[in-house]
Amino acid sequence: MINNPDISPEKLKGLYLTLPGRVVIKDIPDFNPEFVAACDVSYREVAYVSCVIWNILDREIVEEITGKKDIPAEYIPCRFALRELPLIAEVLLEVSPDIDCLIVNGHGIAHPDRAGLACFAGVLFDVPTVGCAKNILVGEYTQPSLKKGEYSDIIYKGKKVGEVICTRDGTTPIFVSPGHKIGFESSRRIILNLSINSKYPEPLRLADINTKKSL
Repeated sequence: MINNPDISPEKLKGLYLTLPGRVVIKDIPDFNPEFVAACDVSYREVAYVSCVIWNILDREIVEEITGKKDIPAEYIPCRFALRELPLIAEVLLEVSPDIDCLIVNGHGIAHPDRAGLACFAGVLFDVPTVGCAKNILVGEYTQPSLKKGEYSDIIYKGKKVGEVICTRDGTTPIFVSPGHKIGFESSRRIILNLSINSKYPEPLRLADINTKKSL
C-alpha cells in the first residue's frame, strides 16, 4: 500500500526549498515493474482526478479510481504540486494493490527548481516516479527523428534534466523526466513499453479519459 504523507499546504511550500536535496535520480539495474499507477487531473468548477493501475505483464487494467474533488489551491506557475499533489494523494490512498512505479502528468527534475510534480510524488509516497508531459517547461533540446525509440536530451543550466522521446512513429515527441528513485534510461524504457494505443503511456492515457468523461 502507498504510504500516507503529510501533504498540508505548509509542508508542500516548505519542501520546495529542501526537496531537490532529497530526490534520488538513479537507474536501477533490471528494473521491471509489474504494477504501474498513472494519475491525471482535469479542472472545471471542481477537479476530476483519476488513478489507473496497469499490469505491464498482462497489459490490462488492474484497478481504476476516479473522483470529483474540491480544488485545493489556485494555479501558481512552477508550483504545480501545491494544487495537484493533494488530489493525486486522495486517489492513490484508495488503491488496493502495491504499486512498483508511478507516472504523473507533469515534470520531474525538468523544473526550474528540480522540484516538479513527479519529484514531490516520488519523495512523499516513496515510490519510483516518472513525469510525462506534453510540453517542455525548462531547458533546450534537439528534435529527435519521428521514429519510435528515438530521443534527445533536455539540457538545463548545463545539466541533463530529461528526455524528449518519440514513442510512436510519425508523431510528435513527449517530454519525460525522472522524479525520484529512477533514472533516465529506466524512465525512457517504461514509457516506451507503455505507449501502446497512442504516444502517451497507456495508463496515463486512460486516466486522462476518465477525468473527462463528465464533460
